[in-house]
Amino acid sequence: MSDPAVVIVGAGAAGVGAGLELQARGIPFVILEAQGRVGGRAFTDKTSLGVAWDQGCHWLHCADVNPLVDWADRLGATYLKDRRDDWFGVWRDGGWMDKAGRQRVLDETWAPIMALADIAARPPDVSLSKVMDLSGQQGGLLRHWLQLMSSGDPEAVSARGYADYEDTETNWPVVSGYGDLIERMAAGLPVRLNTPIAAIDQGANHVRIETANGHVKARACIVTVSTNVLRSGNIRFSRGSARELLDLVEDVPCGWYEKVAIRVSGDPFAVEGQRGGSVQLANDHVVNFQVSPYWPGLVVAHIAGSTARELAAQGPDALCEHALEALAAGWGSAVRKQVQAVAPTGWTDNPHVGGAYSYAKAGCVGSRHAMIEADTGNVAFAGEAFSRKWQATAHGAYQSGRDVAGRVADALKLTA
Repeated sequence: MSDPAVVIVGAGAAGVGAGLELQARGIPFVILEAQGRVGGRAFTDKTSLGVAWDQGCHWLHCADVNPLVDWADRLGATYLKDRRDDWFGVWRDGGWMDKAGRQRVLDETWAPIMALADIAARPPDVSLSKVMDLSGQQGGLLRHWLQLMSSGDPEAVSARGYADYEDTETNWPVVSGYGDLIERMAAGLPVRLNTPIAAIDQGANHVRIETANGHVKARACIVTVSTNVLRSGNIRFSRGSARELLDLVEDVPCGWYEKVAIRVSGDPFAVEGQRGGSVQLANDHVVNFQVSPYWPGLVVAHIAGSTARELAAQGPDALCEHALEALAAGWGSAVRKQVQAVAPTGWTDNPHVGGAYSYAKAGCVGSRHAMIEADTGNVAFAGEAFSRKWQATAHGAYQSGRDVAGRVADALKLTA
């Protein structure tokens, strides 16, 4: 085939979004993806446990304004709109808290989290730990939930950067799989899998992209890889304004978030009508468990921040054992006998991802804003880290991809 007008690096939600925008405009392009699948951090695992489950993103966040809801409806994806508050449970000090205890925890944790947007938006740009009291009775649980929502530790994450997210508080789980949805959206797009990028050479009127299978020339390139891949240096930017952006990206790393899916026999998880919850261990480590009726016989443990990083460094067995320890604490040691299979994620060690989603370091929210607004010519950047109001989400990545592709096409006067 002849050289395309645009090369898109990465076939995650941002790359697919960029491709759909160019396709709609009739502009020739190709998507180069390092991994052997489409989706990036959206990955529905259909093989490891015999039950499909999302290793990455799973919820249509801000669903009332999320542009991917329309795609879900168009492609027949299944999601749940029902809001359930009664599933939530807290296991602490040897048992599950009663209804009054759970409500007290909600009042003392979610109330400050919901007020965080207003507090954090005020200068100066300090860490989440500076604007949240993590020393009280609920401090360990609050810290854990902030890690889940930011993927970093509260001491490291910019409060103002966190507050950039415009939350509508409407979140729907994708029963059929978020990764499966992104994969189906990409059907028909020109994607070359197993094609890692080695270097991008930015010229005045062209871009040369070096791969293990040769090079591709184009008028423009849209890079949609994670900030940790950009920070790793695995893709060399030989010259041009795009390389200068990397200094800003250093202040916006990806954090850590791992899951452990556990398949069990029977249904040992219902506790006073709950379908999961947070298990707080004696060392103050917390593991969140998701138990959903649409995943029969499956419970998924969620671990984030430095806890996830440290366990990932020890290897998958340590990650699994941590999840099983918390599972046995919450539902009794006998539940271990019902475990049939365990499958951990491996986002931290995946060289094509290198972590979870992004956060701005404390004091560095300006770097994130600057990298979003930077004009880097015919090498542009998109992804969840480049979304001003929807960072750390698949729909933020998708919309970023579409917006950036449109801007590149307009700026270079690319037409069909």
